[in-house]
Amino acid sequence: MPARLVFAMTNDISQGNAQGICTVASLQWAKVCLQRRRGVGSYDELGLSEHQLNALMAVLRKLDNNAIAQTEAMGLRTTGDVVAANFLTVHNNTVASPAGICIFWTQIHTMGYRAIGREFEFFDKNEGLYLASSYADIAAQVTDTFTRLAYTGILGMRPVWL
Repeated sequence: MPARLVFAMTNDISQGNAQGICTVASLQWAKVCLQRRRGVGSYDELGLSEHQLNALMAVLRKLDNNAIAQTEAMGLRTTGDVVAANFLTVHNNTVASPAGICIFWTQIHTMGYRAIGREFEFFDKNEGLYLASSYADIAAQVTDTFTRLAYTGILGMRPVWL
């Protein structure tokens, strides 16, 4: 069964020359999933407005070169960044991580991924949250999103937990 769009989103905020709030939104999504011990069912469950996410991104952007500090600033833990050149590597590292959740990125965009049991979620602030019951279905959605939105290749990922 194909991945299902749980809710749609856009990312129309920019700060000077820096586009978007995808990193902070992805970390917030991960934090809420971990706190609730489940996926989120609506955009409102993220718990922060676009303006609050924008303010947090202004702070976190200064920590782009310090993965652990950036993650801890959002109340999460990590061992740091992992090189991941494709989504299968993201998936395998996420499944092997303490909580089954991560953020991952391209050269200019950050997203989230959750893989617990038969729940696979792909969080993309530019497009929305997708849910699937198999790795194959969520991987197909990630591929489709990357193709449609002309994303560059995956560069890395960061497992996160409380």
